[in-house]
Amino acid sequence: MIRAVLDTNTIVSGVGWGGPPGAVLDAALAGRFEMVTSPSLLDELRRVLSYPKLQAVIGGADELTELLALASVVINPTETVAVSRDPDDDRLIEAALAANADVIVTGDQDLLTLGSVDQIRILTPRQFLETLDTSS
Repeated sequence: MIRAVLDTNTIVSGVGWGGPPGAVLDAALAGRFEMVTSPSLLDELRRVLSYPKLQAVIGGADELTELLALASVVINPTETVAVSRDPDDDRLIEAALAANADVIVTGDQDLLTLGSVDQIRILTPRQFLETLDTSS
């Protein structure tokens, strides 16, 4: 089964606005792939969901973060990396490496430009959905 780490931007877009990110979340909840996260990624999600403009659209930052944690495999990375310009992006890569993930799903152009880290592909939600469709 494919293991994927979802970037906060993918989760927020999926919950708040649907589209391909929403379809990725639906696929995770349907068990089409294994969603992986880490405590630092959950903290980032909780922080971002607490922004007032997102609260107005999405609401319940704590509840949503807890539900995501329950639907995911939560791992604790032991290595730190400095691959990206943004330390938050490095936390995503650390989680993916620790989980032996196949894919990082993101809309972040800095990460997408990398293309991959080790054997972990970095894909947009739309690209990831195409991967899921061809692997099922």
